[in-house]
Amino acid sequence: MGMNNDGGAGAAEETRIEFGAEEQAAAGEKLAEPTVEEIKAKIAGKIRADGEEHGTVTPSEVVFALVPDSQQDRITAILEGMASDDRYADIKAVTTASGMVFFVSVKYIEAAQAIEISRIEEVKFLIAEKVRADSKNDLALTSAADLHSLAPEMEQDAIDAILEEMRNDDRYADIKAVTSSNGNVYYHSDRHMSGYYAVVLSRVAAKDPGATIAALVRDESRIYPRPTCVQFFLEPMFGIPSDDLKAVVDGMLRKPENGDIRMMVHPETGGVYLYCNQYLNGDTAFKMMHWVEVVKPANP
Repeated sequence: MGMNNDGGAGAAEETRIEFGAEEQAAAGEKLAEPTVEEIKAKIAGKIRADGEEHGTVTPSEVVFALVPDSQQDRITAILEGMASDDRYADIKAVTTASGMVFFVSVKYIEAAQAIEISRIEEVKFLIAEKVRADSKNDLALTSAADLHSLAPEMEQDAIDAILEEMRNDDRYADIKAVTSSNGNVYYHSDRHMSGYYAVVLSRVAAKDPGATIAALVRDESRIYPRPTCVQFFLEPMFGIPSDDLKAVVDGMLRKPENGDIRMMVHPETGGVYLYCNQYLNGDTAFKMMHWVEVVKPANP
């Protein structure tokens, strides 16, 4: 079958017409960088849109990201140029007590309101940094009291309102709350700490070691499933002194609400294990204990 030359030429022409910026970049052709005037307009457009559409200020890092290469001297020159340009007279910078900088269009948000909003944005940032640092560096939860100390001039209700806003903000999607058995609320970053580990720490924070042990044994019997060696509860995170462990376990087992928690002792090694009979039967639990205590050590 022959090829229609006219059709081939038309197809080639159509291909050339559709050959856009993305394909040029892939082919190695350098795209033209935006001019300084285009960058200024883009910065102003973003700040004004944030004010008009969302009623909020724009963090400096968002503005800086609009400058190609984000070199500090170039950013400074562009912002200084905007400050002396009547076209951008509505664009103002707000610097908070901690040194954070936000930008606002006073066409849409008054200066006093911008200062208040910037303070709230600053507190959000400080909260997130505190929670992330506690989770990453100390493997610890952050209490509500810890967060309030970041903004002592604010009432707890105001802090709670900020935390609620953060729940719906993608920038802080990693900040999660966990409630202990006594009703206290703690926070962690799931970038650095798993949700389950946070739950365990919240149980420890309630200062009821017997309840903590029972809850964790149920979790392990249900999730894995496997029995739990009581020596595990001597890990520092539980805060149970070795001399107190037996009394804590015995006290937990005596409570009627823990009737589903059973103890077993390996006849050869003396290893003590706990399991929940809602999720594990005794024979299965014993076989698992025997494997950990005898079979596994003999076959490293």
